[in-house]
Amino acid sequence: MKIEIFSDFTCPFCYIGKTKLANAIEKVELDEAPNMIFRKYEIHPEIKGSIDIPYKDYMLDMMGGNQRKLDEFLEELTAHAKEVGLDFNFDTMIGANTADAHRLGKWVASENLDQQYTDLLMKAHFTDGKDLSDRNFLYTVIEQIGLSKEIAKEVLEEDKFAYELEMDQYAAQQIGVESAPFFVFDNRFGIIGVEPEEVFTRTLKQVTGN
Repeated sequence: MKIEIFSDFTCPFCYIGKTKLANAIEKVELDEAPNMIFRKYEIHPEIKGSIDIPYKDYMLDMMGGNQRKLDEFLEELTAHAKEVGLDFNFDTMIGANTADAHRLGKWVASENLDQQYTDLLMKAHFTDGKDLSDRNFLYTVIEQIGLSKEIAKEVLEEDKFAYELEMDQYAAQQIGVESAPFFVFDNRFGIIGVEPEEVFTRTLKQVTGN
């Protein structure tokens, strides 16, 4: 089974949805582990580097200064996260551009370490307050999963894996992806956004015919 996941490392619903999918996979008896393909979908391409104001202030600006709307949004996110055992720390979060993280992700995927890499980056952003646009931090994660910092530098400095990133964008256009997360199962079934875990379980069973 192939599962394509259009997501961003700083997308809260992507983190929650990916966790629900992982939980569903554990509950469904699959003959073999699915082939998970993480596809780039930046939610904040307008950010250059990282923002220099608190994350909550940035989100408040994006919501037109509506504090009540922001409070309700963050409360909803926190509740969704806790349902699947995730901790979101909005006080330390840093809004950041993720282009470099995605480029490295394509290389990491060629080494079959993309799931571990994605988990580490998401936790770093949502819980630990790390700046995902900081190349030195990204290199630290690369070394943490057992890969070469020097090769990682080459990937970024020489703009490698450009074709793979272009294919992600092309695939998103062909399918009509307009938001993240977006899950595609064997090119047949799709799940948009954060659905209940039962939806992921049911979809997995549909794909496998169970």
